[in-house]
Amino acid sequence: MGFDACLGTAGAADTVAFTPRPKVPRIAPLPKEGRTEAQQKMLASRPDYNLYTTLAHHVELYNRWSPLGQYLLNGSKLPPRDREIIMLRMGWLCQSEYEWSQHARIAKADVKMTDDEIRRIAVGAQALEWSEFERTLLNMVDELRYDTKISDKTWAALRAKYSVEQTIDALYTAAQYQLVSMVLNSLGIQLDAVLKERMPTDLPPPKPASAATTARLVSPRLKPMALSDMSAEQRELVAPQLRDGKLLNLYGTMINHPGLYQPRAQFGSYLQRDSGLPAKSRELLIMRTGWNLRAEYEWAHHVSYAKDAGLTNEEILRIARGPQASGWSEEHAALLQAADELRREAFITDATWAKLAKHYQPKQLVEIIYTVGGYTMTGLAINSLGIQIEDGYPRFPTL
Repeated sequence: MGFDACLGTAGAADTVAFTPRPKVPRIAPLPKEGRTEAQQKMLASRPDYNLYTTLAHHVELYNRWSPLGQYLLNGSKLPPRDREIIMLRMGWLCQSEYEWSQHARIAKADVKMTDDEIRRIAVGAQALEWSEFERTLLNMVDELRYDTKISDKTWAALRAKYSVEQTIDALYTAAQYQLVSMVLNSLGIQLDAVLKERMPTDLPPPKPASAATTARLVSPRLKPMALSDMSAEQRELVAPQLRDGKLLNLYGTMINHPGLYQPRAQFGSYLQRDSGLPAKSRELLIMRTGWNLRAEYEWAHHVSYAKDAGLTNEEILRIARGPQASGWSEEHAALLQAADELRREAFITDATWAKLAKHYQPKQLVEIIYTVGGYTMTGLAINSLGIQIEDGYPRFPTL
């Protein structure tokens, strides 16, 4: 069932449970024997976890994504406790046992969180023991997961304590670990023997996500920087994105955080131009993701890419109608269905995975997940920072 048909309103999600996660890997971890030089290099400095040995099947993608992941995990401007609260809450909302187990371990070892505090993250912001700001962080994660943007109240509370860069770091940490949940769940990555923590089973499970319904921002919360106001470092970072001396609002906004700009751009350029997916497949995933998030800026800027990839005006309209619309091939309907399922529960179901596997190689299957997860990350930033569409770009179709 398509995303809009299944989850047209927030209430519709209440009656639908999460799909059980795979008990065996869909792509097996890479054995030590027969690893290429590039795979050996990638794994040499990383723990022997199933996450890394699975992603070692696609070294190029991992290497383009890893700097962003490393920044958000170890280099961001967030206090470590805040960071772990965000990561664990998103793991719970996406029902990603691997993510929960790994970060419960880290939270206990590195920031000395107690078992009760970790369990309380699954309870959520309504637990009485949280500080007011910790409650804000939990609400932020919930809003990004369910409404695909940070509310005005939560934004004001974040900015009252955090700098602009810390606020963006918090947003991107939540978005990154939604992507990680999509990868862990959909590839069937199994828990390593050293991971002992488990998600609570005595609490009501979270809801799958439904279609966002609140209004999008009509003015920016963070204004795009003018080139004349940028430092020499910032101008150098945005130089590859300049067109006729002009910079799109997305890049002008993101350069407010120079430390995040380059790793984000490095990962995004891989998804947009360098992945092994056919251009038409890539644009179907990106535009359906933009539609599902109600991230109109994302849709607006990919209409021309979709046409360049061979999609007709009728097909572009049909993307908004979803995978159940008549006229799609099995392959393209499965791509749209995958985007809907990743939005709904951070997981591609067995039936959809089987259809995709008929048309795509293992590396491409990994890229499908990352494309949806990566453009979800961008869409959440677009919505939450209030990035506005430039003049002359197409808007969402009216259905």
